[in-house]
Amino acid sequence: MGVILSVAIGGAVGSILRYLISKYSQSFFGISFPLGTLLVNLIGAFLIGFFFSYLIEKVAINPYARGMLITGFLGGLTTFSTFSYESLTLLREGEFLKFILYFVGTNLLGISGTFLGYKIGETL
Repeated sequence: MGVILSVAIGGAVGSILRYLISKYSQSFFGISFPLGTLLVNLIGAFLIGFFFSYLIEKVAINPYARGMLITGFLGGLTTFSTFSYESLTLLREGEFLKFILYFVGTNLLGISGTFLGYKIGETL
């Protein structure tokens, strides 16, 4: 039961942070491009790389912290379902350039962020 509670707490924190980042970016940059979703996905990609290489492989954190940070926090923070919906919306609205920027940004930069986070965690 303890790991489940840890996941729930991490998920709540990640979801709240996702909401705040999305709302702030929408109020600052507008809603014509889903920048908030892109940002949380890139942050999440970097953090999962870092968490795995440093916290799990080097520090060997306990299962409660692992569940809270990776399954809970990052699961609540990142938004693949929102990414899918926003991508479809851009395509349906004929915003092909925005779709390409969003798709490539999320995937290429996301994988690059995961790699960078992993490498940084590995060197600490």
